[in-house]
Parts: sequence; C-alpha cells; structure tokens
Amino acid sequence: MPTTPSPMPEKTELEELKELERNIIIEAEGETLHYFEEKKWAEDEFTRLIEEEEEFSSNQIEKFKATYGVDAGNFDLEVYKKEKSTILKCDIYVELDTWYDFHWFLKPLGLDFIDDHFERLEKELSWEGSLNKVKTTILLKFAFKIDNCHAHVWAQR
Repeated sequence: MPTTPSPMPEKTELEELKELERNIIIEAEGETLHYFEEKKWAEDEFTRLIEEEEEFSSNQIEKFKATYGVDAGNFDLEVYKKEKSTILKCDIYVELDTWYDFHWFLKPLGLDFIDDHFERLEKELSWEGSLNKVKTTILLKFAFKIDNCHAHVWAQR
C-alpha cells in the first residue's frame, strides 16, 4: 500500500517570527536619541532569521519605521549567533525645547511613564514587564537629573 509523504511544514514568514525577550535602551544626547533594541530568539526562529539575514534586517528596520513614525537614521542590525540575539540600532532626531516628548515611543507600546509605574532614578527611567507576551525591559538614560510626566521628560530644576 503506497504511503503519501507527510506535508512539509510551512515556512514561517520573517515578519511572523516572535522574540523571547526584548530589551530597549534609549540614550538622550541633545537632539539625538540613540536607540538600541536587543531581541533574544528561540533556536528555531533564530535559525530561520539568519537564513535570510539581509531580508530580516530590512524587515526589522521597516517595522521600526512603521511602528514609531519618527525621523530616524543610521540604522544598523547586528546579529549575535552565540547569544541568538539581534540588536537594532538607530538615531532618532528630535526637536528639544524644554523637554523630550516620548509619545511616539510609548503610545505604540500602550505604555505611560506614570500609569505604568516607570521607575525614576536621578538620570534614568526604567520599566520591566510583558508586552504582547514578550518579556520586555526599557531603559531611558539622560545626561542630567530628570523629572517627568506621563510622556515627557525634562531637566530637573
């Protein structure tokens, strides 16, 4: 009796890959915000993304642009095979009046500095939790002592 071959598993689309962990650091330097986003991946998903590293890289940059809609440049995506992680880096150009406006960052994530209990230290705001079932940490660093409201950060008087 002939047997039918089992169907090949469908290949996961690059945009459907889901990280295990996400760590975001934003360092403010004048009118430039240096953005770093590290993602840690499961073995099978990481194997899939390195198969098409160039396409994955442009996909991650486009995803960033579509999510945040900010004036950004100097994009780079680094892949760390040993750690099974990727780091997206870019510079975000902002107009600095008397404060930094982080609505662009917080709104797509569904977060708020006060309502979501970001921890404020002298020169940092940090948060740890789960976003879309992904363990996430966020750290915003400044060169001066800060105060903040729901989505703005300014120098302490």
